[in-house]
Amino acid sequence: MSKRLAIALCLAAASSACVTEGSQSARPDYSAMGPSMNARRYASLQKLASRDLNCPVERLQHEYLGENQHVMRGCETNGLYELRCMMGSCVWIPDLRARAAFDLGCARTEIKVSVIGPSTRGAAGCGKRATYQMSPVDGSWILNSPVIADQAPISNETGKTTDL
Repeated sequence: MSKRLAIALCLAAASSACVTEGSQSARPDYSAMGPSMNARRYASLQKLASRDLNCPVERLQHEYLGENQHVMRGCETNGLYELRCMMGSCVWIPDLRARAAFDLGCARTEIKVSVIGPSTRGAAGCGKRATYQMSPVDGSWILNSPVIADQAPISNETGKTTDL
């Protein structure tokens, strides 16, 4: 066997081992991520979270909270995303804290989110609070109240408070 052929075979064997090792550790279990999750939707979540968190996809870690709620963590921050599906068409609802950070003039890690209704959330942080309505068109968050001084801690009798 020629020296060139031996090197080529060695490189081919090494690269296939690397691909096998990498694909086994990188392949998530979609069945544990809720009934609507698949490879395409997971890739879309990674892309959205990477942009929102300003963090490379390779550094993101996923946690499924149940009820189509997903947390993505990486680069010393995190984001909460919800997968909403209707008649086979799904959309990722972005983390409200990304929008509220701008409106409240506050770091996203300082903002607490409260579920008010199915499409309404409250955000409080840095001594301010506001209410947001989800857009039925694209799932983005729209400021639905004036930003006011926060006199009391955020109350949430009808839903849950997100404390990431």
